[in-house]
Amino acid sequence: MLRRTAKTGLGFLMRILPLDSLLLLSQRFSAWISALVMFRDWRLQASGRPQFFKHEINLGLWRFEPLRWSFTARGVYAREGMFKGCAVLDLCCGDGSNSYLFSSDVAGHIDAVDNDPSSLAYAKRFHAHPAIHYQKIDIVNQPLPARKYDFVVWNAAICYFSESEIKSILQKIAGAGQPGVIFCGMLPAASGYADHKTEFRDAESVTALLGGYFGDVKVHEIVEAATRTFYFRARGPLRRT
Repeated sequence: MLRRTAKTGLGFLMRILPLDSLLLLSQRFSAWISALVMFRDWRLQASGRPQFFKHEINLGLWRFEPLRWSFTARGVYAREGMFKGCAVLDLCCGDGSNSYLFSSDVAGHIDAVDNDPSSLAYAKRFHAHPAIHYQKIDIVNQPLPARKYDFVVWNAAICYFSESEIKSILQKIAGAGQPGVIFCGMLPAASGYADHKTEFRDAESVTALLGGYFGDVKVHEIVEAATRTFYFRARGPLRRT
């Protein structure tokens, strides 16, 4: 009887409190802070030119800017097919949000690697998880971690490498997985961005590149806020001599 009375009283209190309005207010505050971080990092460049993007900015602004949905797509597509206890390699992990938000609950082990100390420091501080092991690795000049992976994820950063570097990395990826390894990720279509060393104008060019290292390659194009993006999924690593 006492428990029922307490539950009824608590329910009444919950009904009269403006919790939905407070939730919206908290989201507006989060969006405001996110906009300030964006202004500080990318407009003022208060700590120099950023080397990675903090996706908390997208999380904070998404509620009021629906066009920002696309940052979740790379995580959702990478997550597809992952199974409990799988081993994942996240290349050029940046702020670590992809591994943390989309893989940490299912993967048994995630090696999230990047060559930028500042991004790794941020990832370790804000996206730490027992399953995620952040490591500083130059994926062009150093070997990948000595582990056989079920999934290898490489998002966006592909374009920041030269074609010869990309081919060298792809050869490492093809040899880093289990026989059934899935290699997936995304990259933007050619835009002439100053920092890009390699760009791809169509899905066929992405397919042709990956087809030299994997027997089964699927690439599809999505328009994200007027930007063309290629998502790929490859399996069946080829033996190369």
